[in-house]
Amino acid sequence: MLKRILLTGLAAALATLGTAGIGHAEPDRGVVVLVPGQYLGALPYEPLAAALRAEGYDTVVLDLKGFDIAADAHAIDGAVAAARGAHPGQPVSLVGHSIGALSSRYYLRELGGSAVVERYVAIGAPQYGSPGACGQPAAPEACPGTPFMAALNAGDDTPGATTYYSIRSEREWSDGRLDGGQCRLTPFRTLGNGGADHSLEPVLPAVLDQLRSALADDCAGEYVDEPDGAITADSTLFPSGIPFG
Repeated sequence: MLKRILLTGLAAALATLGTAGIGHAEPDRGVVVLVPGQYLGALPYEPLAAALRAEGYDTVVLDLKGFDIAADAHAIDGAVAAARGAHPGQPVSLVGHSIGALSSRYYLRELGGSAVVERYVAIGAPQYGSPGACGQPAAPEACPGTPFMAALNAGDDTPGATTYYSIRSEREWSDGRLDGGQCRLTPFRTLGNGGADHSLEPVLPAVLDQLRSALADDCAGEYVDEPDGAITADSTLFPSGIPFG
């Protein structure tokens, strides 16, 4: 269902995202590694990648399905290493959507990624878990309260020299907060419900605009440094008070 929604929006996205800035690319601005959400694969993220390439970012889209967070984190490790080898000295930004943001953060925390990644941008991320993962065969470890999620969120959520950004719609299912230093970009307005907003995030112009800000180290929102342990899974869910879907 989510993939069908995304593919329906791709034609419009190609017009608004994929052609943005074409012919006006700036000098090399660094590497961006895009990590997709669950089940989606690389295709829905190509318009976003094309827009970033046109603006001077060497952009890689990983073709991951989000079935195993730790396994995907190892794939991210390999992709970042390859990108750094191909572009020595260039900053690497890691952009994860939904479950892809969790595998990206596992890589930063458990596989040493925070020592080499300059920016981490999470889009629509269930950072403390999603009830939608509970009992399903794909990435059930993302269910709130599992040992995996408890370990991922133990201590400082934002380690290392990496800068951490959060992008979400105002009707997202989870608020995407992390303790420690995090830029929370102002939630963007949408017309759909939580599920549609979340699924369409890779092709929304508002997401591209906020991603541009994050990649330029512009915190177009609020920088917050919450104490370790200040966040619970329950406090991050349904920030609008309405459990959509």
